[in-house]
Amino acid sequence: MSLFKFELKKIWRQKKWFWMLVVVLLCAGLVFYQNQIEQDLMVKEAEEKLFPVIMKTDQLYAQLRPLDRENRLTEEQKIQFDSLNNMATAIFHWKSAIYKKHWEEIPQWEKEFLENLVVYEEAGGVFDKLQGLERDKAISKNALLIEHQLPYANETYPISPFLQLNKLAAILLGPAGLLLLLLLFGSAYTSEKEQQTVLTVRTQPVLRRSFLLSKYAGLLGVTLLYVATVLAFGWVIPSLFGDSFNDWKYPVFLEAGDAFTLIPAWQYTGRLALLFTGAGAFLFAFLLVVGTQLKNSFTAVMLTGFLTMIGVVLTEIASKFQVPWNPFQLFRGDRFLPEYPDYPIWIYAISALLWCALLVTIAVFLREGTRGLFSASEEQKPFRKGRPHHLLSALTISAFEWRKSKRKGLLGQIMVVLAIAVVAGYVFLAEQVKEKESETIGKIANEPIYAENELIPYYEESIRETEESIQEANRNGENGEFIYGHNIDYYNDRIVEAREKAALAAKAAVAYEQEEWAPLYDYQLYEDQQRLGIFAESKKGVHLPESFFGYEAAILQKEWMKERNIRPVFPGSYISNIHEQWKPEERRAKKWNNKMNRNIDHSGLFSLYMVFRDYLFFIPMCLLFLLVGSGFSGERGKRPTLHLLETMPIKRRSLFLGKTIHASLTAMGSAVVIFLFVVLVGTLFNRLGDWMYPVLRYHSNYEKQSFDFTGNRAFEGGYTFMPLGDYLLKALLLYVCVTLFLIALANIIGLVARQPLVVYALTSLISGAGYLLSWKLNDFAQFSPFLYLNVPKIVNGEILTLLNNPAISVTMACAMLLGTTVILLVVTYIGMSFEQRGMKKRKPSVAEV
Repeated sequence: MSLFKFELKKIWRQKKWFWMLVVVLLCAGLVFYQNQIEQDLMVKEAEEKLFPVIMKTDQLYAQLRPLDRENRLTEEQKIQFDSLNNMATAIFHWKSAIYKKHWEEIPQWEKEFLENLVVYEEAGGVFDKLQGLERDKAISKNALLIEHQLPYANETYPISPFLQLNKLAAILLGPAGLLLLLLLFGSAYTSEKEQQTVLTVRTQPVLRRSFLLSKYAGLLGVTLLYVATVLAFGWVIPSLFGDSFNDWKYPVFLEAGDAFTLIPAWQYTGRLALLFTGAGAFLFAFLLVVGTQLKNSFTAVMLTGFLTMIGVVLTEIASKFQVPWNPFQLFRGDRFLPEYPDYPIWIYAISALLWCALLVTIAVFLREGTRGLFSASEEQKPFRKGRPHHLLSALTISAFEWRKSKRKGLLGQIMVVLAIAVVAGYVFLAEQVKEKESETIGKIANEPIYAENELIPYYEESIRETEESIQEANRNGENGEFIYGHNIDYYNDRIVEAREKAALAAKAAVAYEQEEWAPLYDYQLYEDQQRLGIFAESKKGVHLPESFFGYEAAILQKEWMKERNIRPVFPGSYISNIHEQWKPEERRAKKWNNKMNRNIDHSGLFSLYMVFRDYLFFIPMCLLFLLVGSGFSGERGKRPTLHLLETMPIKRRSLFLGKTIHASLTAMGSAVVIFLFVVLVGTLFNRLGDWMYPVLRYHSNYEKQSFDFTGNRAFEGGYTFMPLGDYLLKALLLYVCVTLFLIALANIIGLVARQPLVVYALTSLISGAGYLLSWKLNDFAQFSPFLYLNVPKIVNGEILTLLNNPAISVTMACAMLLGTTVILLVVTYIGMSFEQRGMKKRKPSVAEV
């Protein structure tokens, strides 16, 4: 027990639990805020669910209404008519409750509707909009709502305590939460070996098994604290700020195929917490086994995470492994828990307990190891020739820092992790691209068949019906040609268009197989011109969120690609842009529209383009920043190497500058290597890509309205296209400048902050706040270096267009970032010089005392 208390004290003093609480609090607040701003869609969503039922009820009522007026209803039809009348009344009150947001009234009116629906079908009626499993689920859920006197709740974006907690738990009590715990506390044992404190423990009368068990018990305590924190924050925040009601018994579906059951919301939360606790216990037991054999914390955490990921992926792929006795099934709790249970939940608890006992036993009986993945790196000498020289040189200190990083071997491990991520991501991307390509080409190939078998016969039948209508009108003494004749011309035009489009499609499908792109572009341009015409006509009468900009830019992009014989990239009928006018309640449709019109390709250059476009470059930036961005704070801790360095004839400012140079070169060089690796993987498995592929670049209204503007003008704004290669070069250049700026800022903060986590948090906070404040500077925004942290939107001109400031450019971005970096370093360097002089002057006075 004393060892366990000792471990808890160490965890308390390390303050990692505090960062865990901060992360949970931020996630809980963010999820609640996201759900809160989506509440305006609750009425619309409820209406959409009810709309098919309303239409079907009105249709059936309209069929029996004429018979009722003529008193020709049979006995069964009378029962049906009365039931439909009651159903319509219930629906009316149901809709009224939705409009007034009286959610507590909805279950009662839904119950009345369902009861009358049963009577209607017992009388021989057929209601095909709510049948089978869907109706059984509605009846079962409604019965529980009535029984527990619960209102209708927003289950998509809940803000009631337990429903919102379930949404939060699906995120934090899943793989993301396990990853957070692994990163924060995964080094609990191996850090003792790195800092040699384990040797001190061995000099005490403490058994090794007791020491290991106390470590494991501390990690279990942290896991339980994390679960309790998630449950507490997830329940308290919506209780204080949300539309709170007693929803702990609100029914939650567990379903698979035609089987389903309902459990209370609290029980669903409890099951998820139990599975997460079991997964966390297994993860830390496995980590303990790995930690006994390795001596490097990063290596142990990386290897544990990698092996666990492999186990989870194999379990996901092979359904026969998805059984309770497979410990990696515990990591899929958020995936299989919403399904109809095949096994009782207590079996998973027993499985986790047995596996943890087995792994801890193995850890206790294994001999302690000091292995490393990169053993050669441990034999590197501090300096190149084994002796220090020119200690006052910042470049030599930088070389010294490089030798230190090589000895640790962490950079190589990060590069391996990123390389694996690149290959895995490329495989996933390639599957998506092939699916999109197959879908698009298949649709084009089926166009002639669709036109000949369905579309043209439909128009021909419409022409025959119109001719009959003309003849009927003429027989009645009317001018049939005048009334209906124009429809025949319309249908003939549609037939001509259908045959023309079918001919283009047939030619495009054949040419694509032969890698001839021009016919495909001819078909796409024909189709895009039609869509633009339809959009222009529709825009005159109704509000459409899409813009002329998106349709016209898509057409000009294809003309560019056709002219330069560039391989097509799918899809491409419309380019989502910043000039669209989506209403707040249409944000889901906006997301869907952006997803459907997102161009994807797995060539080398385009893969790198997607890394920047989709902000994936933040992954290597953050990992490398965590490795080399701590500055002086990384030299502090239990064994403060900074004190040792300060005893040597090295100026503190040279040490600072050397660390900054090393961090900058390492972060930049490693990221560039990863980016080149992305291109290499895409080239090896597919092709290099097209340097001249057109990437949209926005231009501000100020530029568009100038007489010397040579770009394209749409109704909403100006634009041009830049070659993909130019885009990538500018993005890489800007990425390098951003990295230099952030590394310099972090190293300066590291002079005063004592912990690396504080350095990372302050750097992130200052950067985020600076970026947001930059948007408030209006005409002076171009002078803020923080504005240029958004690399893709600077390169494509989106930010300069939104601010209508032509001075914002990649050139200006590089100038401001590099200039600010130099100023920060020079001021800090000079300030440290005065600080050292002041310390020298104070030393005699201290001696005199």
